Amino acid sequence: MLKVLRLTCLSCLLIIAGQSLSAQCQSDETEVRLIIETDTYGYETFWSLVPAGNPCNQTPITTGGNVNQVGCNGGGQQDATTAFGYNDNATVNAGPWCLKTDSAYTLYHVDDYGDGGATFTIMIGAYPVYQFKSVSNGGQYNFTVTLPLANNAALARIGTYGFNDLKPTAVHGLIFNMGASAIDSIDLSYSVNGGALLTETLIGLNVEPFTSAHFNFSNLWMPTDTGLYSLQVWLSKINGNADLNTANDTLGKAVYFRAPKPVLIDQYLKDSVLVKTIGVAADGLDQPRDLAFAPTPAPTLWVVNKKTESSGGSTVTYFDAGLPTQDARLKKDQNSWHFMSLPTGIAFSYNGNFATSPGVLDANHQGGASHFTGPALWNSDWSVYAEPSGGNGSHLDMLHQSPYCMAIEWEEDNVCWVYEGYNKNIVRYDFGEDHGPGNDDHSDGIVHRYTEIAVNRIDDNISNHLALDRESGWLYIVDNGNKRVLRLDIHSGTPTSNLTPYAEPLHEYKAVTGADWSVYIDSLDKPSGIAVIGDYLLVSDYGTGEIIFYDRSGDEGVELGRFDTGPGGIMGIEIGPDGKIWYVNTTQNRVYQLDYTPFTVAANEPGNGPVFSVSPNPTDEAFEVRFGAGNVVTDYRLRVLNALGQLVVDESVTGHSSVRVDLSGQSEGYYFVQIASDKGSRTERVLLSSR
Repeated sequence: MLKVLRLTCLSCLLIIAGQSLSAQCQSDETEVRLIIETDTYGYETFWSLVPAGNPCNQTPITTGGNVNQVGCNGGGQQDATTAFGYNDNATVNAGPWCLKTDSAYTLYHVDDYGDGGATFTIMIGAYPVYQFKSVSNGGQYNFTVTLPLANNAALARIGTYGFNDLKPTAVHGLIFNMGASAIDSIDLSYSVNGGALLTETLIGLNVEPFTSAHFNFSNLWMPTDTGLYSLQVWLSKINGNADLNTANDTLGKAVYFRAPKPVLIDQYLKDSVLVKTIGVAADGLDQPRDLAFAPTPAPTLWVVNKKTESSGGSTVTYFDAGLPTQDARLKKDQNSWHFMSLPTGIAFSYNGNFATSPGVLDANHQGGASHFTGPALWNSDWSVYAEPSGGNGSHLDMLHQSPYCMAIEWEEDNVCWVYEGYNKNIVRYDFGEDHGPGNDDHSDGIVHRYTEIAVNRIDDNISNHLALDRESGWLYIVDNGNKRVLRLDIHSGTPTSNLTPYAEPLHEYKAVTGADWSVYIDSLDKPSGIAVIGDYLLVSDYGTGEIIFYDRSGDEGVELGRFDTGPGGIMGIEIGPDGKIWYVNTTQNRVYQLDYTPFTVAANEPGNGPVFSVSPNPTDEAFEVRFGAGNVVTDYRLRVLNALGQLVVDESVTGHSSVRVDLSGQSEGYYFVQIASDKGSRTERVLLSSR
């Protein structure tokens, strides 16, 4: 099916332009007009329209904006004042002019501050044929006065992620109607590694000129193995006719599929757990609060540092994390004091972008009543991230409706969820299309606030992390101020009343009510980190230093066991691509991995623990421990611990081939049976259940 997205600003401008008076042009001329959308500093903009090849303002057709104080050489000068030029956040119509058909022209655009701002749309006749945003000091935009072809569509983007788990995958993307006619039907095809074509005709579309539409092939791509694939998508017929410009009909993309993460939690519950140090302060770790693996074939781990409010946060990236070839690199954006201020979390999208959550009241650090803060979006490409980009940092986007963002989690594309400690809600952010490195257009942002979910943080230092199971849509939320974990169905709830955005324009800002949520785990100490895999949920406790394991198959989390990592200070935890547990300790300035040593021993071999079996398992009251053949039953110690690590049975066993253990009177749940001798020890798990 093909779903038409919300109209782009180009279609809105088409309506605006249609309301303007027409010029009386000659037969060899075409009417041209200009629409300028200013940012919050409209007076910084200047522009000049000249014949192609002319310098700025040489025999101009027309000029506009702050002619008095900016002009052609005013980029980055910061001399302009609000006394001249355009208003802030205004839409300005200039023209029309009669220009020579098929002739070339240049539009010079200048920004006085040097951080870009205004968006320009060039209307050719009734069509918004060209649009661009002024960045940095400005520049020049060259165009030709030519009316659009009747049938002309472009493949604007392949939306299928370049990195995916090995499973049936949708091929989808974005088309853009560059023609003068609405698109009612279109033929789309795709192939993998140059193989057989899969073609679908999409009908009933009504994609208006110069608007975009999202498409999904109904037939899923079924990759057969892990590795890198070449995907090619193209369009052909439009409304049954040939596309009159085939130059933009085809796109290709490299797509990597990895094996799904193995579920290894049972190993941690029954085997010997090893704590491995992965990163230390010498790598650049400075109060690390969260970690996330980038969507790359090799294990690439990103850690986000809190640092100080005046400096802003930073990241340490571990390439080949945990391998002998591991390499740690520290990086910090030039404007991280605003866009990554006291970060509490980091989350990656499979599109290669990542988002961070600032744990500060005001990212401008102005104090008082100001609270201009919210999640920021970044490109993980090292040629973009933390590289110079016109003086406004390298961030791709930032929305400012959530002071004290205490955690962040990715949903899809540029959509993320945050735990907001200021208004004490859970908030969903859709950045839409990012505005590019260092720019500031937030007008397509959509923010939904779940006002019925009341949360509370312990303080501004301990993160409240989030974990999303994308298969079921359950979002698990650490709420440490209330000593609990919540569960929210992200597909539930209805956007209702409009809210007033703080200090920025948004496409939509609404309250969401009627969502399905509940308290999933209660009575914790200082929970902080959280991770989900399979039927398991893991929670880290900042106060005790424990990682707590839960069965999440029911309506409430059932504790299975705990592992004591040592001193307190543990925050973010992550299940790595290897299925193993990774976490940060912010007070130690360290990153750790939990590994395990499986018990794979044979009976009666020197140095090995005793072999035994437990049955029945599950049991409703008692079970029998039977020792393996060849074991000489002398001086065994039998210990049984509950899921909290409390000792419920402790006795010596001598001269028996089996032992009966009675757990009547104990609470239902998992118990751990350990048999130890001078040759070692071994542990098995048994479930006590009346069902």
